[in-house]
Amino acid sequence: MIPTSTRLSYANGYIELGLTKEAAAELDEICEADRLQDDVLSMRAKLYLETNNWEVLAAVSEQLATQSPEIPHAWVHWAYALRELNRNAEAKSVALRGLKHHPQEAVLHFNLACYCSLLDQLPEASKYLDAAIKLDKTFKEEAKTDPDLAKLQAWLKETS
Repeated sequence: MIPTSTRLSYANGYIELGLTKEAAAELDEICEADRLQDDVLSMRAKLYLETNNWEVLAAVSEQLATQSPEIPHAWVHWAYALRELNRNAEAKSVALRGLKHHPQEAVLHFNLACYCSLLDQLPEASKYLDAAIKLDKTFKEEAKTDPDLAKLQAWLKETS
């Protein structure tokens, strides 16, 4: 029997190579008792993110965030999957919950700016974008090209 840690390593390698079917096969071989471990759920989330499987990514990330709220990417992926499903109000709600656990997580602030912009909550979007940039300067450039922030960019031009 191949240990779970080895299967995770194989799955990660396959994902890095773009071999998602092979990665899924490795993850499917993990013993039932280990399938809800944080590292297994995290690898599944990585696979579903890579394959744009938003429904399953949302479910797996919700499970991970619920059982281990201290893992930032669980919240990020859960909210992002909801956004990709055009469930922006839910995405915002999840990201806000994640922010309570991870107030210094810049990507949560940035994604909240995106969700608020998509929801036409532009002053709030601006606040979250400012916070993201304070935490991580690279978001200043990213904000210029992110289509989710188009309404915010237009609003900022109008108000300046």
